[in-house]
Amino acid sequence: MKKRGTTLILALVLLVSITACGGDGGQPSPSPASGSTSEAPARTEVLTLKLGGLGSGREDDCQSYPINKFIEVVEAETDGMIQIEYYPNGQLGGEPEMMDQVLSDTLDFGVLSANVLGTVWPELYAYNLPFAFDDLETLWDVCGMEKTDFYFAIRDAVNDSGLAHFITTFSAEFRGCQNTTRPIRSPEDFKGLTFRVMAGEIFTDIFRSLGASTATVTFAELYTGLQQGIVDGEDVGLSMYYDNKFYEVEKYATQFNITATINSLIVSNAAWDKLTEAEREIINKAAAEAELASYDHVSQNVDHYVDLAREQGVDVITHDQLTAEEVQACKDAVAPMWEKYKDVVGDEVYTALTTALGR
Repeated sequence: MKKRGTTLILALVLLVSITACGGDGGQPSPSPASGSTSEAPARTEVLTLKLGGLGSGREDDCQSYPINKFIEVVEAETDGMIQIEYYPNGQLGGEPEMMDQVLSDTLDFGVLSANVLGTVWPELYAYNLPFAFDDLETLWDVCGMEKTDFYFAIRDAVNDSGLAHFITTFSAEFRGCQNTTRPIRSPEDFKGLTFRVMAGEIFTDIFRSLGASTATVTFAELYTGLQQGIVDGEDVGLSMYYDNKFYEVEKYATQFNITATINSLIVSNAAWDKLTEAEREIINKAAAEAELASYDHVSQNVDHYVDLAREQGVDVITHDQLTAEEVQACKDAVAPMWEKYKDVVGDEVYTALTTALGR
């Protein structure tokens, strides 16, 4: 009894002291932890998340390489408490289908082409403006995670929509112009050819500006479409061209470097909400490391895929084999698209891009 009485007296003395010092007896005092950032409890059960993409899944594939690096870092940094299941090669459907799955929270991560994402967030069409990037180094410097205002403008456009979360982009090489009919060196050579283009108006505009007709064929049906003459050509990167054995039906390839394959890593709202702040930081760290690994890998393998294609009897015209006049003729043909897409991508993104490019 004596102990309880002593405790009560001390409590009363403390209350009187607080009131005397100007404390508001009618309001509870703020908790010492109020406003502080206490660490969330450590995860006790493994969280398994799904990631879908179009890469072959092979370790040295240009699209799968950064994805595998991303997964490696996430699993290492979380001590295996976050596991990511990778579904490559369109196992979960085409890119539009995977995008819908991310938006409906049935797929956690998607590594998807910027032009496909542009059908939801038009700002991402900025990545595919023709001849924006002179080389891979410029591409990485402008688009790299947290390097320029352009990155932040793109990220905010997606995040502010409330539909998903944008992390970064993985560069999977410049897109080429492969076809079954003849070498292409100028806009005149595109005339009479039908190119398969991906979803999104911007690629249709590019090839029509160059003089070609266009058709939309799913990637899964592209080999057959080329074989049967439904389309004469396509514009995938040379590594994807080689991995899918398009060289068996297309013997002509020109590396105009009109636009790059930009695969953006996006996260569903449901997956993002499952992560603690510390885990979100790990996701960002892993993406930054994977982005750098992607740039290094693509840069080191450009010539390799040219050699592999030539070994299959393909007439490959590399970018440095084109004359300045031939490249400029193509640039002139698509130049009006910049003005058209200025309104599509919006002033903020357009200005951030042109400023980063020094235009």
